[in-house]
Amino acid sequence: TTAESPEPEILDKSKSYSFLFIGNSYTHYNDMPEMIFSKILEAAGYDAKVQRITKGGWYLIDSAKSTDEVGRQVDAALKARNYDYVVLQEQSTCPALSPDKFYTGVRNLAEKVRADGATPILYGTWGRKAGHKVLTENGWTNESMTWMISAAYEAIGAELGIEVAYAGLAFYDIYTNNKNINIYDEDLTHPNATGSYLAAMTIFAKITGVDPTTVDYNANLTNEAAA
Repeated sequence: TTAESPEPEILDKSKSYSFLFIGNSYTHYNDMPEMIFSKILEAAGYDAKVQRITKGGWYLIDSAKSTDEVGRQVDAALKARNYDYVVLQEQSTCPALSPDKFYTGVRNLAEKVRADGATPILYGTWGRKAGHKVLTENGWTNESMTWMISAAYEAIGAELGIEVAYAGLAFYDIYTNNKNINIYDEDLTHPNATGSYLAAMTIFAKITGVDPTTVDYNANLTNEAAA
């Protein structure tokens, strides 16, 4: 007989939690942290505060610098509050085009986050939708870009002992196997409301250990999209 996989450890619902998201537009599109992720937590029975520090196009290596405009916000937030979890999301092409820059950014931010007593979590993103110029310019496909990004997140996560929420792989699964569900914005890169819901659920499941299909919250999406 084969050994069964151990059940994931469920985050204690008797405690209160504080979350901080650090990233860029892939995080703040559709107000994902405050309007989707927080409501998933609430629906699952968690008492939590959720905040974000984001700026379009920003890199983690800059968000870790005390001289950077976003970095100063990060420093102030970590000084003002003791967070339980800090979710880190890199600029969307960086892990594929400049992995060393990505790794350095994660290392620097994770050090600050852990010094504050919080647990860092990596929010792994996805490849651009077919037809986007980034794919054409680099000779990539949605699949190859997704796997390059996911491999980079996996590598730095393994190096630093940081869990990765593979939203990008969830995107790839839906994009390739459920053509009737659209998860991309019209710009072929950002998440639409369904995509942000998928990302939030992936992050929620990684942090809490709760099966997201058991949570009664669909972000006002159609039943088909939220299934």
